[in-house]
Amino acid sequence: MGRRVFRCLAVAALAVASACAPTVAPPGAAGSGATTRPPTPTASVAAPPSPLSPASTVNAPGASRPVPPGKLRLADARRRMLALLNRDRASQGLSPLTLDEGAAQRAGQRHAEDMARHSFLGHWGTDGSNPEQRHTEAGGVDMVLENASCVDDLKPRQLETEPLVAEAAIAHAEHLFFDEAPPNDGHRRNILKPHHTRVGIGIALPITTATEIGTPCFTQELVDGYGTYAPLPTSARLGQTVHVEGTITAPAVFGGVGIARVEAPRPQSPAEANKRRVYPVPTPFQVYWPRGFVTPIPVEVSGATFRVDVPLDDQGRPGLYEISVFGKLPGTKSHGMLSLRTIEVR
Repeated sequence: MGRRVFRCLAVAALAVASACAPTVAPPGAAGSGATTRPPTPTASVAAPPSPLSPASTVNAPGASRPVPPGKLRLADARRRMLALLNRDRASQGLSPLTLDEGAAQRAGQRHAEDMARHSFLGHWGTDGSNPEQRHTEAGGVDMVLENASCVDDLKPRQLETEPLVAEAAIAHAEHLFFDEAPPNDGHRRNILKPHHTRVGIGIALPITTATEIGTPCFTQELVDGYGTYAPLPTSARLGQTVHVEGTITAPAVFGGVGIARVEAPRPQSPAEANKRRVYPVPTPFQVYWPRGFVTPIPVEVSGATFRVDVPLDDQGRPGLYEISVFGKLPGTKSHGMLSLRTIEVR
């Protein structure tokens, strides 16, 4: 049977941009009399291709089918990847992550299936969505950074509905993510971001055929969960004001609220998606700070709770607006994103 090339790319921790997926350098908090300094994305990195040894799969429906040695059902495959990810974090003295089986898993599974079905590699979907948009649409409210790996030969494939995933493929994917060498180590830095709290894992497996062994595609949606937030609309009119409110959870401390804009998502071919390998988190065009700082609209803060009404208007341009909540965590010198949600503005 044929072998296929397994490629991967990632986004690094906040303040370090990496290939395709979002990351952002946090803004400096402007003191009284100073001006707001928005975040500036840094350079991107990408991982080189690596071969993945093929592993046979059984293309038979039904959850009652036996599981061959070395294979795992989807839920167990996710738990296996979580165990490997936490092993790697523990090797650097970091706390373990919990498995996010909610919004992060739904968003990650959506993208893993999109990549596997169309055999492309990137962080924009064929529907034009980016990682934070998928997370938002799945019900997520926290900051999320995505690691992704898949084949990229652009060959359409059908997917297993009840995949049996080779343990060796899971281990190899985590190896590719974690054992990168600087400066092309965006996946590794993302995994080792100290303040991640949860991870959603997406796994999609193409059907094995007479000429080819199905190779799984993976996503890791690494989440920073440090607050609760009032709902935002999924769509709005240009110039509409939205109410942003939430309560930050210790040890995080609230900083400010940012607003960015990117072009509205548009469907694209797998070939187009496969070319768009570099994706930094959009830089806010405006950050709103609490009273005492130079800011066009002061954020009202009461203890750990904050609230502010912000206009959705970037020089009269519609698009996908991104609402961020910045905060400071122990051991960090500057504010980073704790929440990132999207609104389609027309």
